[in-house]
Amino acid sequence: MRRYFIILIVFFTITSCYKHKVSEEEEHLNMYFKEKQNIDLSKLDNYFIIVISGNCGSCTEKTIKFLKQLGNKRDTKFSDYKKIVVIPSNNAEVLDSIKNSNIQFIVDEGFEMEKFGVNFQRNAFFEFKNSRLFYKDWLYLDNVDSIAKKYGYPLK
Repeated sequence: MRRYFIILIVFFTITSCYKHKVSEEEEHLNMYFKEKQNIDLSKLDNYFIIVISGNCGSCTEKTIKFLKQLGNKRDTKFSDYKKIVVIPSNNAEVLDSIKNSNIQFIVDEGFEMEKFGVNFQRNAFFEFKNSRLFYKDWLYLDNVDSIAKKYGYPLK
């Protein structure tokens, strides 16, 4: 009996000391949103963040189609998720093709994200559940198809 008690104590000690380790990317995103956008990501439960890179050609037709489907106001699949797309000012014309959605668009004037250490060469897709990073991937080429399919939005 005493052995079980000791094992139980050790188990609780280990689990109570465990702290969710935040990745460097997640930390930089949190800093950017908190300081530049006045959005405290730790207070949001479920959300998607899509960061569009500043590279020419990063907003492909597939990417735009996926964003339209994800932000469709009539689709209730992810209605409990906040959807945020950060797009650099040199790609802001893409916003015209994704009007009337439930996505919050943030135009990154002057590449402010880079100043916070967020500089992706490709589009990045993040899903947070219960304020923790749940899934991340690059949103480019064939990955757009696989991410869209994963979330129930076939692009074909």
